[in-house]
Amino acid sequence: RFIACPRLARTVQQCLQRPAGPGPQPALLEFAPGPGILTQTLLNAGIRVVALESNLSYLQNLQSLENSLDGQLQVIYGDFFRLDPLVSGTLKPPAVSSEKLFETMGVTAVPWKADVPLRIFGIMPDTLERNRLWRLLFGLYECNSIYKYGRVELNLFVSEKEYKVLTAKPGEMGAYQALTVLVQIGCEVELLH
Repeated sequence: RFIACPRLARTVQQCLQRPAGPGPQPALLEFAPGPGILTQTLLNAGIRVVALESNLSYLQNLQSLENSLDGQLQVIYGDFFRLDPLVSGTLKPPAVSSEKLFETMGVTAVPWKADVPLRIFGIMPDTLERNRLWRLLFGLYECNSIYKYGRVELNLFVSEKEYKVLTAKPGEMGAYQALTVLVQIGCEVELLH
């Protein structure tokens, strides 16, 4: 699951593009970029991208693109959904420590009242989508993993079913759940396009 259509890539790039404001633009972590069509579109727009790819068949092409650029793209072998696994000892790729990942990216911790130090873009896999959303939410309330460094802007493609759960209103039977309440308290959910 990745973006393969250049037109969709341009739409996503426009949604992710921020007007230049004071201070440096936050880093953009793109997980599972696949063949890199969105990655190339983001790079063409002048956005600095860190690509976190776990599929070895796409990794070589992304690394080749990285080598042809002057630091605008950084490619890391890793799986976003295997960040900070609950095991001790050395991690075997594609498992990644968020601390090591952010150190490599040059992201430093900022207070939660400061601007967002990191933007993340990716497509939620079909399998275990609800579990993955819960894990992201637990990390938010525990202020660990990707949230250790401050607020994070998550730009995710999710299924329509999960989007309806995340945005449900009280009284919407079947859709309004504990996940709904916790997400709406801790996050601003916005349909970008």
